[in-house]
Amino acid sequence: MAEKLPSRLPLIILAITLMIVFFRLLLGEVFFWGLPALQFYPWREYAFDLLRAGQFPLWNPYNGAGAPLIANYQSALFYPPNWPGFFLPLAWAMSVTAVAHLFMAGWGMWSLTGRLGLPAFGRGVSALAFGLTAYLVARLGTYPTISAAAWLPWLLWAAQGLLAQGRRRHVAWFGLFAALALLAGHAQTAWYSLLLTAVFALWWAFFAPEMRRLHNRQRVARFGLLAGAILLGASVAAIQLLPTAELLAQSQRSNGVDVEFAMNFSYSPLRALNFLAPNVFGNPGDGSYLTQGAFFEDAVYIGLIPLLAAFASIFGWLARRRQPDTPFYFRTVPFWWLIVLVGFAFALGKYSPIFPFLYERVPTFDLFQGPVRWHLWTVLALSLLAGIGTQSWGKGKWRIFWTRLATAGCIGAVLLALFIAPALLPENVRTEAGVTVLIGAFVTTGIGGAAAGALTLLQPETGTKWEKWRAVWQSAVLLVIAVDLGWAAWGLNPTVPASFYDRSPQGRDPARLYWPEETADFVQYEIYLPFDDYRSASQNWQDFRASHLANLNLLDRAPLLNNFEPLLVGTFAQYSALIEANAPQRATLLSAAGTIGIYDDDGHPRVLNTTARRAWHTASACWHAAEDALTAALLAAEWQPQQQVHLLGDGGCAAPHNNAQSAAVIRADSGSMVEIEVTAARDGWLVLADSYYPGWTAYVDDAESYIYRANLNFRAVQVSAGTHQVRFEYRPAWLMPAALSSVFALLILFVLFRTTGEVSRD
Repeated sequence: MAEKLPSRLPLIILAITLMIVFFRLLLGEVFFWGLPALQFYPWREYAFDLLRAGQFPLWNPYNGAGAPLIANYQSALFYPPNWPGFFLPLAWAMSVTAVAHLFMAGWGMWSLTGRLGLPAFGRGVSALAFGLTAYLVARLGTYPTISAAAWLPWLLWAAQGLLAQGRRRHVAWFGLFAALALLAGHAQTAWYSLLLTAVFALWWAFFAPEMRRLHNRQRVARFGLLAGAILLGASVAAIQLLPTAELLAQSQRSNGVDVEFAMNFSYSPLRALNFLAPNVFGNPGDGSYLTQGAFFEDAVYIGLIPLLAAFASIFGWLARRRQPDTPFYFRTVPFWWLIVLVGFAFALGKYSPIFPFLYERVPTFDLFQGPVRWHLWTVLALSLLAGIGTQSWGKGKWRIFWTRLATAGCIGAVLLALFIAPALLPENVRTEAGVTVLIGAFVTTGIGGAAAGALTLLQPETGTKWEKWRAVWQSAVLLVIAVDLGWAAWGLNPTVPASFYDRSPQGRDPARLYWPEETADFVQYEIYLPFDDYRSASQNWQDFRASHLANLNLLDRAPLLNNFEPLLVGTFAQYSALIEANAPQRATLLSAAGTIGIYDDDGHPRVLNTTARRAWHTASACWHAAEDALTAALLAAEWQPQQQVHLLGDGGCAAPHNNAQSAAVIRADSGSMVEIEVTAARDGWLVLADSYYPGWTAYVDDAESYIYRANLNFRAVQVSAGTHQVRFEYRPAWLMPAALSSVFALLILFVLFRTTGEVSRD
């Protein structure tokens, strides 16, 4: 086929489509629905605020009784594309950066397919299919997922170049992309990306022509370079990986996740209809979503024409596999279809025996929830196959016959859905939401199929007078794909004025509060963020902003015992579980956590204990040899936290003591440093209701003092009678080694980029 498509036109179409779909960002509005508001913006805004004040953002004192901030992997503070938010309006910068990653994903697919040898038209189809796939667009609000997924085609591009040529610059490129994927903030997506890259590299090493010409020793050397590049990327990301590893070891996921959690968001086989039509079950953007579950987790649409082209790649491979002059990219078709099948099979989760088997026997399958996210493999492979399949898009006697027949069938389906079926259905059935959604799916799929058929019939043939119009025809195909995917993306990412994220002028409440789990779930998922209707939050965004759900409270610097993070300090998660499971002792447990009240079902705070405070002195300690005994003591009806502290270790159990003559006053709190003035009537313990965590050091009158884990999750130090100055400082042991590793790896990366030639002569 003659190729006359203007250079870079597909990328221009991709960019214009993104600007049209997300035009409200150009008007100054920002994303907010779900995780942007409840996680990513609050973390980053607080971190950048600390940096502007000259303080390294190590600790978040406002959520979870205090929690690591940098170690929170999804905060992605070391991810370079997030840094413009330090200088620009943050909410807008984060929104635009997310959309820019869709372009980066499409560009990466354009580059990968180019390196595999596809012509410009096929490359363009692949770029649009992956850059605008519903898998990415529907998840756009989960910023770290999109950031990590965008580097997958670039990783494959760099791996192919490294294996084929073995040059220093290819090592540097792979190390850079690996570092970006690891720093992006979503471990699950980064792991799936690196794993697919490794599988692709193994396949390429044995089947690519340039690799088959190498000796086994040379192949091993190339794989050594690839392993070194991965290590280099991980070393660059050490400043993020080391603190996250420490948090993971201390977290509720340290031993993996339970099977029920791991199977959450499994892909029902019926959802495969989403490959044909994005809204076959409705769309939460307009409130028509009909089924249970999250639309964004099940989204897999890559466009109808790209999907048909992906299936056409099978016929192209069958027809050309034995021809000696067949382009090598056709020989990759079985590999990419294997990836499609593996990704789909893993995504089924609990709906197939495969994933449960792997969960029990294969490491890493018990680390994450959401098997459906394996569809990253599916949509990438289908998008790439779509580009290959376009090379089988031609004319012939029987092809024209079947195309005409299929086109007529699609037009008939549209007419049937629009006019005939409604006329035959009773009015009460015709107006049901499910029927309306089903009719809409028939219509849109039929229109898409008819458009594909018409484009096939209108295709200019090579060697005829119409060949000069081939570039116009190819451009029309790309535009139809862009319109299809742009329409599918419409409304999936609601926006609001940037003022949504402004700090409340009313100031903050210095007292710590708590959302009971059932109440928080009701307010969050039933009132403001129901999965079936995004309009609820859009229409009530002021109330949503004022709700102080975790972690919205962080915007106003209002302390909240809750923490809406994936990795929680393990003992904090245990303590929270005690609060939820023991309603009679809830008030006491909340008081021991420095919490004065809870939020009721109406979303308003209610004070339970006006005497609760974050720091206090007690003269009585009760020691327990095992954690079970300590937990039982916390649930004792007679326990009064301000009169007795429970500790792990050998010792007796002193009777509760009234501490009315003692006092503890917090004089300074900068997050990673807390200064407390203690006036003790007798020898005893200063209890600070902040989470116990490695890296904290205590000083009593400038002398270092041991920190005990108190009341399961909190901190305590011994103090003698009298007045003392106690200081807690957070100085994590990982900070210097991680920083040195990252700096040294960056220097190596720079040197590799500045040099040319092969790393070694094979």
